[in-house]
Amino acid sequence: MTREMDLLSRKYTDRPDKEPKHHKGKRPPGDGCTIIFNVDSKGTINIYNCPPSPEGPSKPPSPGDCPPPPRPPGACIPVAPGSKHKSSMQAKLQHLVDNNPVPSVIAATIMHQLRRYQQGREPGNALEASVFEVLDSVPNQSPGFLSCVQESFDNLPTGVRDQIFSPDILGSGDQALSEEFIADLFIQELEARAADLVLGEEACVEEAPGLPRPVYSIINGGNFLGFLPKICRVNGLRTVYFDPPLTIGDYLPEELEQVCTPEVQDGEVKLNCEVKTDNCTGHQVFGPEGTSVCLRVPEVSAGDTVVLEGVNFFNIDAKVRLRARPPGTANVEVDAFVCGDRETPATETKNGQEVPINDCRVHDRLTFQVPADLPVGLYEVRVVVPNNTGVENTDPEFVSNEIFINVLPPSTAVFQIASEKLVAEAETSPSWWGSDEVGLRFLAVPLFSDLTMGSINEVNFRFGDVDSGDERDISRVLIQDSGLAGVSIAVVGFEVDSEDAFEKQIDSFTDAFIDILKRVWDAIKEEASSAVGGIVKKFGVKGLIAVLIVAVVVIVIIAIVALWAPADLIIEDTIALSALDLAMLTSANFPAPAEQQYTTNGEIDVTVVPVSKDVQYRERREYVSDDEDSEYHIILRYNRLS
Repeated sequence: MTREMDLLSRKYTDRPDKEPKHHKGKRPPGDGCTIIFNVDSKGTINIYNCPPSPEGPSKPPSPGDCPPPPRPPGACIPVAPGSKHKSSMQAKLQHLVDNNPVPSVIAATIMHQLRRYQQGREPGNALEASVFEVLDSVPNQSPGFLSCVQESFDNLPTGVRDQIFSPDILGSGDQALSEEFIADLFIQELEARAADLVLGEEACVEEAPGLPRPVYSIINGGNFLGFLPKICRVNGLRTVYFDPPLTIGDYLPEELEQVCTPEVQDGEVKLNCEVKTDNCTGHQVFGPEGTSVCLRVPEVSAGDTVVLEGVNFFNIDAKVRLRARPPGTANVEVDAFVCGDRETPATETKNGQEVPINDCRVHDRLTFQVPADLPVGLYEVRVVVPNNTGVENTDPEFVSNEIFINVLPPSTAVFQIASEKLVAEAETSPSWWGSDEVGLRFLAVPLFSDLTMGSINEVNFRFGDVDSGDERDISRVLIQDSGLAGVSIAVVGFEVDSEDAFEKQIDSFTDAFIDILKRVWDAIKEEASSAVGGIVKKFGVKGLIAVLIVAVVVIVIIAIVALWAPADLIIEDTIALSALDLAMLTSANFPAPAEQQYTTNGEIDVTVVPVSKDVQYRERREYVSDDEDSEYHIILRYNRLS
């Protein structure tokens, strides 16, 4: 999707019959003059003309003769004269409408509190008093600013507003919102986001069984074997039982067990990793001419939740058996949360006959929590499904084949994540209109091993006169803590490109709204933390909560800033890592992760490229905005300090 106005440029020529060319603020010599506007737009274009001077066409009108153009929504701070074109509020918010699956409770809470402040209400509780304290400082800097923000919000189409801002908050009346009320709705938002993230359109907020799918022997005349469960994936990694069967070459590098040794390449420490082919920790896959590879055994911290995907998880009373491999002796059975695939048909037609679909096209999902006190070691994992099909002469329960997990102790290490460098690979277009003014913010939230959520740590940078090829030092520690279950880091960068006074206003007002975000967060995080364990049990590993936290933080910033600021989104990212992820990134025993690519809610294309790895990991995160025709890079560093 292009921005509302991808390119607006003035071209001058004294030869109307020739192709016009770019000139930077200059008109070529000659008596003739033609002004051509080339516009590539998917939105509304407004052009405002100034009336002729009373003294005739030879004298340009004075600024006082020109009436100010109407203020478009989302422009509560005027754009500086001569700045690059800014996308409209509608264009910015449309990305969230298209990509945001769940409306934001915190963003709606901030707008509710702003409305009450604008109405002159007395603070209804301690949280609102704290928020009003921040808002008290805003009118002194720019009279009418808060009214403008409120007007922009009120003028949003209902469908747009309700897709981004929680209707439950907006429809709660005009009374002050209690911390408990906000927290309850925020928990529901986290749960809905978890369901959408893990299960997509097949989301299960409550347990739901899959379909019983009969399995027949491929020998002995195709005898009926029962409704045998099959595990296709464990934490996203395909197993040896994947069906249709995979060859050695079908498995991805991250699905294979590897042995790594560090070496220096081009001045950077990198790992030289080789796939293990024998003495496998888990399953071994054989290929032609005696070749083989070892499948990776997923590492899981005690207390974490494991996600299994497969076939015939048709009973919500299913359980998971964990049996330690020697020399371990532990043997436990734990409850599971089942979300069955109700979309894939039960049968298909082959050779004119109806046959059951019971391969890995089926996406039954099951999660279970590894007991926090389970001894470390290698474990066999089997799914046990009680037989409630009513089919006669079948077993009372069906048991899957085994897969393996490697249970590690909970991490007590101190991990540090730091930013190093910002690189402007390509400034916003058109580059000839001036340099970029970049505002970059990191907001980091720790998630601790007891599943409590920490406060938001904010790190800000502001750089002026940024041109293509420029680099800026951003050496700061973003987060450093121990006893972590995971970390969430929101990265948001705007191109402001305004005069100094406007820059200061944008920074000041953004600071104010993020301060409010942090105060609302601190008010509800304790109560919300009490419900996190249930979400983890339903939907997956603790790192999932880190994903949800960073998603809600980013949505709030983009949505609120779009209501008022002449600033374009050029960098957006959500970094969410579990303690196990951090341990693997900062260990020489694991290879560097594969290069990743994805698109954010704000339509920023992100590529994550490993730069170097031994016990320290460095990566380059590349951000491409098609709307702004820009590309920026950020270098991050990950360390284990103890």
